[in-house]
Amino acid sequence: MPRTRRWVGALAVLAAVTLIAQAALTNDDLIKLAKSGLSEEFILNLIEKQPVNLYTDAGRLADLKAGGVSERVISAAVKRSPPQEPLTTDGLLKLAGAGFSEQFLIGMLEGRPVAVATDADNIVRLKQAGISERVLAALVAKGSGKEVPAGTVIYVRMIDAIDSDKNAAGETFRASLDEPLTVDGEEIAPKGADAVVRLAAAQESGKLTGKTELTIELVSVTVGGKPVAFRTSAVSQESDSQGVRTAKTAAAVGAVGAIIGAIAGGGRGAAIGAGAGAAAGAGSQVFLGGQRVRIPSEVVLGFTTQAAVKTP
Repeated sequence: MPRTRRWVGALAVLAAVTLIAQAALTNDDLIKLAKSGLSEEFILNLIEKQPVNLYTDAGRLADLKAGGVSERVISAAVKRSPPQEPLTTDGLLKLAGAGFSEQFLIGMLEGRPVAVATDADNIVRLKQAGISERVLAALVAKGSGKEVPAGTVIYVRMIDAIDSDKNAAGETFRASLDEPLTVDGEEIAPKGADAVVRLAAAQESGKLTGKTELTIELVSVTVGGKPVAFRTSAVSQESDSQGVRTAKTAAAVGAVGAIIGAIAGGGRGAAIGAGAGAAAGAGSQVFLGGQRVRIPSEVVLGFTTQAAVKTP
């Protein structure tokens, strides 16, 4: 009987893993997996191989820690889905209060956007909250980087193609800078620097409209050898039930100034904004008709930064 119960338990775990494998991994999934007794290595492999829809802001990371997820697994989640917003003073305090190690906090500061003041008053506040001098030193060093201001347009050229028939929300795709990223005339990252975009949504609008929509987010750009997360506009691309090729900015997420460029050799393409949507379809050659949407390799996308970001 004990052996039978063990087999039943094993089958239950296998069934849970099979269900998870059919959809993108979420934060709740990581907590369930950690509590099931599965090894770190097994969970790490899932994070690496499966589509993910993970949120890694400071508050959600504290929830993962409280749910029994190890720092090693949390670090892998952060690497797969970098935070979309800069780490703030309150965020740093949440992580410290959740019991994250000194090394983890330093890792969060390195290569991530940070919006933490380094004046004397704030340093004292952080010290009194229990944050070590080693972490504070890393924070001060981080403050020496350049700041990419809000409103900066970052142009990336897709390396991987995205297809609504094949890809799911949460998947990430390779891209590269199509133009150097500059601040006040100084080059921060060269043309060709690695970039990552994420498919935020791939869904059918409904049976009556017969449309499929893809929403693309810029996740990070490699600056100084380190991936730097950016909070930017998203680009939403929608098929048409009549086969008309269209492109538009994702108004639902407040996207402003997103640009869809032409395929390599075809020119910059048309700006997608107020009054410009009608000009985009013929030039970009991005879409297939019916309920399928495809973004080929070599298409240039422009994302507008929504918040200032410090670079290394």
